Amino acid sequence: MYERQTLMMAELQGMSPTQDERNWAMLAHLTTLLTLGLAASTGGAAYASALLAPLGMYLYFSGRSRYVAFHALQSTVFQALAGIVYVLVGGVVGAAIATAWVAAGVLSLVLVGLLLMPLALGLTLLGGAQLAALPLLALAYALRGAYLAYQGESFEYPWVGRLVARSLGPASA
Repeated sequence: MYERQTLMMAELQGMSPTQDERNWAMLAHLTTLLTLGLAASTGGAAYASALLAPLGMYLYFSGRSRYVAFHALQSTVFQALAGIVYVLVGGVVGAAIATAWVAAGVLSLVLVGLLLMPLALGLTLLGGAQLAALPLLALAYALRGAYLAYQGESFEYPWVGRLVARSLGPASA
């Protein structure tokens, strides 16, 4: 199984894409800008609909260019997973912050909680910084993917690239 995946990845990486294919592959990765921009401007409500851009590119190019289809599907899966991870991390961070402030508030009745206020504030700032950094890290990695795809070099997101290569299957002759 692993050997088959390795062969598929080598086949995808051995392609020599045209300039148009490299441009479209780059645009597939750059849709992360659209996704994050729409998510930020709508409070996350438009995140799922923004995934339609790379998915549409995949559907359009799936029969036309294996190179573009690979990068478009990879971008779609990466953005979807990034959104899921962001929601999960946000839930954990939010629960931790709420617990810290409730504990500090309740314990402040006996004056011990006043000592916990700086800890709760620090946890709030650290959690906020983490939630601000996650989309920026996803964007930086997508920009790297866009650059490498434009250069015609091989690029795959960790875990996502192999999954996408496996789902595309072997190239038809």
